[in-house]
Amino acid sequence: MSSTHQTMTENARFPRLKIAVSDCLKGVECRYNGGHAQDEFVKHQLSQYADFVPFCPEAAVIGTPRETIRLVDVKGQVRVLGSKTATDYTDGLQEYAEKRVALIAERQVDGAVVKSRSPSCGLERIKVYRESGEWYGSSDPMRQGVFTEQLQKSMPYLAIEEEGRLQDAWLRENYVLQVFSAARWREFMQQSPDVKAFQDFHRDHKFLLLSKSEALYRRMGPIVAETTAQNLTEKLQEYGALFHEAIAEKGARGKMINVLEHLYGYFKKQVTEREKAFFRETLEEFREGTVPLIAVIKIIQQFIHHYGSEYLSTQIILHPYPPELALRSSIQAYR
Repeated sequence: MSSTHQTMTENARFPRLKIAVSDCLKGVECRYNGGHAQDEFVKHQLSQYADFVPFCPEAAVIGTPRETIRLVDVKGQVRVLGSKTATDYTDGLQEYAEKRVALIAERQVDGAVVKSRSPSCGLERIKVYRESGEWYGSSDPMRQGVFTEQLQKSMPYLAIEEEGRLQDAWLRENYVLQVFSAARWREFMQQSPDVKAFQDFHRDHKFLLLSKSEALYRRMGPIVAETTAQNLTEKLQEYGALFHEAIAEKGARGKMINVLEHLYGYFKKQVTEREKAFFRETLEEFREGTVPLIAVIKIIQQFIHHYGSEYLSTQIILHPYPPELALRSSIQAYR
């Protein structure tokens, strides 16, 4: 086995994720009707790579089974009321949210999956009714559930998605890349890194960061360059904030094509004309949306195996998450 291949193999170790999850998505019977909302991706895929930190505001505060709740505009203030009894559960839900979100932050989770359409956990488009019980479409507001709102305020760059939105291949790929990146940073910081380790981390994430935001990447380089043993703690904190901001950016086909061109540039003087033509043809097919990203990545990896590149062999962009998830095999994973 070549040293380059050994490096690639060793680097393809993935951190164990910590994910906060709405309990019902795991199959726990805590819904208003005593049932669950088990999600295939959460229960059977994400669980293979993650330890879960569960939450269920409504079950904890109201019990199971329970009356359904809704967000209601009461004299200009959004309250959480029972749909049958009009009981106001707002204060109890907010108290639960504050305590549970503090625990989630303490656990240093890498992401969260919340229940869609839930007045407590929904990420978006939760109806706010009038006191009369009516909702008039576009003339009335929509917002986040009260728990998820608190979670996002406390951890603004945390990867948060609803189980429904994660059915979208593009959103799922972005989410998984973000949580594995956040987990790598968490593990990296737990190792009490020195300046050299910090430099290596930034080097290995170069093309992943470029695929997210070149502007943020350009701001991060000088931070690493200016780091000394004396200011290491301060610089790591500064860098970490930008790192989480960068990985929260959604990927785009154009930005990924730019990265692929850069990766190919390391071999353009070595490849044969046939290899060059095949790469160009496959890249164009990716641009047109007729082949998935993995088709181009495999060509780059073959160049690394054949021609060698210690620098590229450790680039996280080539293996940001377990290949068994097959996220890059979907044409819809990039827009």
